[in-house]
Amino acid sequence: MTALMPERRPIQESAPAVRRGNARVYMAVVASGLTYEEIADQLAVDPKTVERWVNEPGRRPYARHAHAVARILGTTPWELWPAMRPQEPAPEPAAVGPQVLAAAQDALRRVEALDLGSASPTEMALHLGALSSVLRTVVDFIDPAMGDTA
Repeated sequence: MTALMPERRPIQESAPAVRRGNARVYMAVVASGLTYEEIADQLAVDPKTVERWVNEPGRRPYARHAHAVARILGTTPWELWPAMRPQEPAPEPAAVGPQVLAAAQDALRRVEALDLGSASPTEMALHLGALSSVLRTVVDFIDPAMGDTA
């Protein structure tokens, strides 16, 4: 019994599918020298599926197949299908240093201890100045760009 060899159907570089399909996948397949059938055999999918990934605009494989195709073609799935790239997580806010935290706690204690009924305007101005300074330091530490607005 002889094994049937898949028909080698090379991809023509002048195929009109490049203009309406995924040119990145198309060029990677051409550069690899593989046929749709050979790629499909390695993935255990129908060759028509591979052809759709190349020729149909917006068609993307499941993630497991995208990674496998990229590995076969010697690239990354994001090079072949940029829309599949995971979104970058938002950067974590900067941790407040111990000095800034201590200054903020001190200013908060002073303001909370201030008796507004008996405090002189000078005393209130001093506490307000200390609180403002600490808040400016915290804001500058967390968002340096915001510190330029004052």
